[in-house]
Amino acid sequence: MKERPYYQYMKTQLGTKTDIGNLADHIADDMSFPKYSNNYDEISDYLEKNPYLNISLDTFDESFSNYTEWLQS
Repeated sequence: MKERPYYQYMKTQLGTKTDIGNLADHIADDMSFPKYSNNYDEISDYLEKNPYLNISLDTFDESFSNYTEWLQS
């Protein structure tokens, strides 16, 4: 199993024409995002306190699920 932060997974989604790709674009531009975290609660809490325009937390949940699958590949 890989040991990589969520941010690294999201970099693989940059520029894709999906909700997750849109989230990845916002995260890449956010200098305060917790780039070294792999903790769901920490990242979710950050996104709740610092919401991105037109991005739902459901998109984050889906991306985090994809991230955990990516770690196991």
